[in-house]
Amino acid sequence: MDGFQVVSRKKGKKAFVAKLNRSENKQQPPENISETTTIRRVITTRDSLHCTDFFADFRDKMKGCVKNITCTHSGCTNGNHSMSQTVLDEIVTYGLGNFSECLIARYQLALLLAMREDLKVPPNDVLLYDPKFFPLEKEVLRSFGLQVLSENEEAKRTCEKATLFYMPHCGKSLYNNLLYANWSPDRLCHVIIIGNSFTNMVQNLPSSSLKRSAPLIMKIEPFTEEVVFPQNFQYDDVFNDTVIHIFLKDKLTSLPAEFWENCSLPVYDEDDLEFIPKS
Repeated sequence: MDGFQVVSRKKGKKAFVAKLNRSENKQQPPENISETTTIRRVITTRDSLHCTDFFADFRDKMKGCVKNITCTHSGCTNGNHSMSQTVLDEIVTYGLGNFSECLIARYQLALLLAMREDLKVPPNDVLLYDPKFFPLEKEVLRSFGLQVLSENEEAKRTCEKATLFYMPHCGKSLYNNLLYANWSPDRLCHVIIIGNSFTNMVQNLPSSSLKRSAPLIMKIEPFTEEVVFPQNFQYDDVFNDTVIHIFLKDKLTSLPAEFWENCSLPVYDEDDLEFIPKS
């Protein structure tokens, strides 16, 4: 099963346990994986996920989050905001991984594709980057009309419009970089992040470590709204600890100006660097 074996859990769910020990510098997938095979597998995975109760529940949660931030920006009140206005301008995906050989990454890509279609975001407004992408995988993504970024942004992308950042299981320093790039009420209110729970990071990691490696996560977490992913997906390890983060403008603008000051460019120790830096 694409280098993964299925293991039973006490709760009756399943988890994928990696058997591959891949090098970060690996340039090609195994010889038996072709572009055609990968496209077929991605479509099959997307279509199967689209029919699940998990996706139906996720869709409702996601649309509520998008409506929340777009309604805030447009100044609407209950009853005068049509669903046609509830749109994202862009979806930016970091750290998806090698979906041609990793089933976890393929399910995460499948959710991206199903979500894009459901939210009616044009394919060319969906941007992806992962330094580990094989050339074959870049071609597969382009075949779906998606845009593969050529530059390693280290997640330091500034937002001026409603943008979903899809960052499943990324390192906390990448989330910290994204917060740094948008560290103001007028920018952060445009941001939605799908990724590991900030609350769980703050509660479960030593504060000294988090203050060193992700200080902006610590700072913004009390003012972040988290919507937990549905818990009914068949495999535990695909979307575990994944939430939708939104930053409500009224909360952000109520913070004193001093809160947003003294935000310097993040610098990480080698032990805290959880992403491949720009070369």
